[in-house]
Amino acid sequence: MARIVQKFGGTSIANLDLIKKVARIAVASAQEGHEVTTVVSAMGRTTDELIGVARQISRSPNPRELDMLLTTGEQQSVALMSMAIQELGWPARSFTGGQAGILTESRHGTANIKQVNPEAIEASLNRGEIAVVAGFQGITPGQELTTLGRGGSDTTAVALANALEAERCDIYTDVRGVYTADPRILGEARRLPCLSYEEMLELAATGAKVMNHRSVELAMEKEMPVRIRSTFEPDDHGTLVTHRSASPEYAICGITIDTNQVSFSVKFPPAEDGHKPLESVSSLFTRLTELHIPTDMIMLLAREDEPLQELAFTVDHGYSSRVQAMIETIWQKPKGVLLTTDSTLTRLSIVGRTFTTRPEMVAGVFDALHNAAIPVQMVATGDLRMSVLLPTQHAHQAVKLIHERFDMDKELRVA
Repeated sequence: MARIVQKFGGTSIANLDLIKKVARIAVASAQEGHEVTTVVSAMGRTTDELIGVARQISRSPNPRELDMLLTTGEQQSVALMSMAIQELGWPARSFTGGQAGILTESRHGTANIKQVNPEAIEASLNRGEIAVVAGFQGITPGQELTTLGRGGSDTTAVALANALEAERCDIYTDVRGVYTADPRILGEARRLPCLSYEEMLELAATGAKVMNHRSVELAMEKEMPVRIRSTFEPDDHGTLVTHRSASPEYAICGITIDTNQVSFSVKFPPAEDGHKPLESVSSLFTRLTELHIPTDMIMLLAREDEPLQELAFTVDHGYSSRVQAMIETIWQKPKGVLLTTDSTLTRLSIVGRTFTTRPEMVAGVFDALHNAAIPVQMVATGDLRMSVLLPTQHAHQAVKLIHERFDMDKELRVA
C-alpha cells in the first residue's frame, strides 16, 4: 500500500486509555498494508507542567537545561505508545528526535530543523515495525538536545513525511478538521473539506491551533498532502490541505483570533544630533530579526503638524518583556519618548484568497464591527488576509458578527 506518517498531539494521548486508542489507529493502518510512522507529543499538559516545575527552581531557566527537561515529555510518550502497539501484537520501536535523524540548528527553545536523516526510520519500516518518533525535539551536530517551539510535533511529522517520501501526513487532533472559525467559540462554524497550503499557512500564523505554521511551510515546499483528522472519529477524513489548484478558491475560508498579542506604541521626537529620523526604528527591527522575534500590525506615523512620531506594532506575549527592554535601551537618550503597552487586545484575522482584493468585503467587516460599536485599534492587510486589533472582551462577538455577515454558516462562497 502506502507509506504514511501519523501525528498524535497531547490531547490525543492525554491518558493511558487514549494512548491505547491511538495505538489501535496506528495498527489498523499497518494491517491495511501501510508502512506507518507515528509522531507523538507529550501527554496532555505535560510540557506546561514541566515548565512550571522549572520555574519553581528558576524564574528564568537556562534554555539548554529547559530543553533537556522538556524533551523527557515526548520520550515518555514514545515508550508508552510503542508498548501499547506491541500489546496489540504488532512490532514497534520508539525513537527520540535525535535517533530519528532530526538535525536542528543550535537555538534552544525554538530551533528550526535543518536536515532529516531517516535511515533509522527506514530500517525500522523495512523490518515491518511501526516507528514511533518523539515530536517537538531534535539534536544539533554537537549532540545538544533542542526543542522546536509550540506545535513542534506537527513540524516533526511533516519533516519526516518529506524525508520518507510518504504518500501523506495525517495530523490527528481533538477536532474533525479545519473550520471557518473555532468551533469551541462558534457552534455554527462549518468544516472545510479542503483548502490550500497558502490559506492554511495564514490561518496557522494568525491563531488557528490545528497546525503549526512552520509545518505548513514544510508541507508546501514539498507539496506534501496533509489531512487534519479527529482522533475520536478516525474514520472521518477531516480536512485535506493541498495545492491551491486542487482546492476551492474561497472568498473567505476562515476567521481566527489570537489573544496572546501585546501591542507596543512608541512616541518619540524627531532625531537630533544629525541622526537619521528612522535610525532608532531600524535598529529595533534589526535586533528583533536577529533574535527571531516576529512582529505584526506595524504602523509608523509621522506628520508635519505633530511634534512626535509614533511607531506601533504587536508581538507575541512571550516576547513582550524582551521587546520592552530593547525599546528602553534604544530610546534611552532622547527626552520626551513615551512608551505604552497593552495586553488587553486580540488580533482577529479574516483569511481568503481573494478577500483583500474585494473592497466591498473589506467594507463589510468594518460595517459589522461599527454597527456593534466594537472599536478597532489597528488594521493590517496582506495578500490573503486582513487583521484588526480590538479589545479582547469583544473578540468572540466580533467573530460571530463577521461569520454571520458573510453567511459562513451556509455553503461557502467561492470566488
